[in-house]
Amino acid sequence: MATSYSSTPETTNANRASRILLGPCTDQLRDALRQRVPPANFHHVITRNRSSLPRLTQPQRDLILPRSGRYSGDYSDMDVSLIYLLLRNICNIPPHTKGWGNTPDMSDTSLSASIDRIREARNGVVHSSSTVLTQTEFNDVRKDIKTAVISMDSYLGNSNKYEKAVDFLLTETMDPEQDVFIEQLKKQVEEEQRTKEIVTKLEKQIHGNTPFSSFFFHSNEIKTIEVK
Repeated sequence: MATSYSSTPETTNANRASRILLGPCTDQLRDALRQRVPPANFHHVITRNRSSLPRLTQPQRDLILPRSGRYSGDYSDMDVSLIYLLLRNICNIPPHTKGWGNTPDMSDTSLSASIDRIREARNGVVHSSSTVLTQTEFNDVRKDIKTAVISMDSYLGNSNKYEKAVDFLLTETMDPEQDVFIEQLKKQVEEEQRTKEIVTKLEKQIHGNTPFSSFFFHSNEIKTIEVK
């Protein structure tokens, strides 16, 4: 039974996509919100537009519209669902040609289209009942994410900050401990190869092409027997 939970390339694809969407993609949406509504202005904007947010959950409402006081954060404590609602409802961002909440046209690079692409990719990956993504599915998600991130980087004017972060996570290791072990093995192989090359040179110097039996390997060291 346990083997059915073993890691596979497909589970790695799902985990990698989740890291991208919950990491740089969510941070990029936060930056878009900060640009449209600076945190210092948030209280006034949200108070003026509170009637436009009927779908807030209670925890979301408690965060941004507390019964006492006011929200004084920098948006880092907001999840992507709340950020999406705010971008859509209080930031005066024009809807894309298909309308908010719908799949944008492939050629649409507007800000609202990019926001909806990230929302759809997140819902498809994070809310999926499956823990795997086939390579074809992963390639489709990656394409949609890259399209959105590149467009939003251009809007934010941040020198492709989030595109670079996504590219990093597309190839970054998913198992650092295993990678350390692999690197150690590679070093051992390289050291062994260098040792063999040294022995070969010594054999040629002493006996030409005839093997020199006075040299042998032991515990990854070269030891010699004195020839009398």
